[in-house]
Formats: sequence, C-alpha cells, structure tokens
Amino acid sequence: MLFAMISVSLGLTTGCASSGSVDNDPFEGMNRKVSAFNQKSDEVFLVPIAQGYKKVLPQPVRNGIHNLILNLREPYNVLNDLLQGQFRLAAQDTGRFLVNSILGCFGLNDVASYMDLPRRREDFGQTLGVWGVPTGPHLVIPFLGPSNIRDLVGLVPDYSYGSLVSPSSSPENTVAWATGIVDARVQFLGLEEVIALQPDSYLFLRESYRQQRQSQILNNQVAEDQSDDALLDELYEN
Repeated sequence: MLFAMISVSLGLTTGCASSGSVDNDPFEGMNRKVSAFNQKSDEVFLVPIAQGYKKVLPQPVRNGIHNLILNLREPYNVLNDLLQGQFRLAAQDTGRFLVNSILGCFGLNDVASYMDLPRRREDFGQTLGVWGVPTGPHLVIPFLGPSNIRDLVGLVPDYSYGSLVSPSSSPENTVAWATGIVDARVQFLGLEEVIALQPDSYLFLRESYRQQRQSQILNNQVAEDQSDDALLDELYEN
C-alpha cells in the first residue's frame, strides 16, 4: 500500500482513469482482490499505528528519524545512478550523502537540501526501465500495492541492499525495520481518504502507479535542461 500512497502523492493522476486504458493487466481479477485486501489491511493496521506514532513523537524527532532512514539509502541511489549512466546525478547524490552524514549528524538533519542538493530516490526497477526492459503485466503485491513484473524483479536487489545495511535479525534491527515502515506510512496520512473518494480506486491506483514510474524513468532520459513541468506536459499529451 505504501507504493500506492507514493504514486498518488505525486499528483500525476487527478481522477479515476477511464476503463479504456485497461491494457497489460491480464490478472485484473486477482489484482482487484489483492488491492482490496491491501486497502483493508492498511485501514485496520497501518493507519492506526501511523496515527499513534505521529501523536506520540514530536515533529522534530519524527523528522530526524525520517532523514536518517533516507540518508542510509543514499548509497543505493548512487549505485543506480551509475548503472543508468547518470554520472552527474551520481556525483550529486554522493555529495548529498557526505554532507548529511558529516554536517547533518549522520543524516538526522537534511543539511544538503539547503545546499541545492535535492533529495532523490532511485531503485533497480527504474534502472531496468532505463535499460529498456519492458514492464510486463501489472501486478498488485500484498501489503505493498501496485507494481509490475519488471519492478517485482527490481525488488530483489532493493531488499538485498536493505539486508546489507541491517544484516542481522536482532531485536534492534527488527525495531528499526518496523520503524521505517511506520515512518513511510506517516508521510502519506490522509491520502487514503483521496483514494476512497475515487469511483474506482483500483483503476486510480493502477494508473497513478504507471504514470509515476514512467515519469521517474523519463526523468533519467530527457535532456538535462528539460524542466519537470515540461516533462509532465509531455506525459499528459501522450
């Protein structure tokens, strides 16, 4: 469900997609059932936990935890930048990691964003897309949300990196892993209400995810001087 929240948060889809866009979704029947399960699980478990987390911990503490978690992921962003041939972005993300690790107290403070080093996110699914690997059929993964065959394969190195960062199964690492999930869910509290208002939440989530991933991959292929607004205009025109 977290992937779904991230997709909607980008604002790439402002309403439910039309049924005419149904393609590359041969597992729609199964996907709809999994999507309904995910939304119910999110409502029953994750939302209350995220709301409690937000209520108990003050904003500065939550911000520090959030920044630390994302800073630990920066080396993986750099790796995917290099695999995509984006050497300028690799240098930028490396600088961001060093600045926040040194000046930001191991990443608790996002100093780099004030130094024109914006936060980015790269994953291996995006890398496969840049390499030209087709998406394959649309899939909805239990607890995670919308995906596709290509991004499902991309999850293997994504989670492998997480195991390298926290290799042991100690109680401390289990708590850190759970905190990361709750922190991610807190960032999108309220978007579940947007999803609930859609005439067909499944189509809305599916098309939001598709547009999100297309935008992320195209951002790595367009000319450096092309703005994000121009890119989104091009996506809507197509």
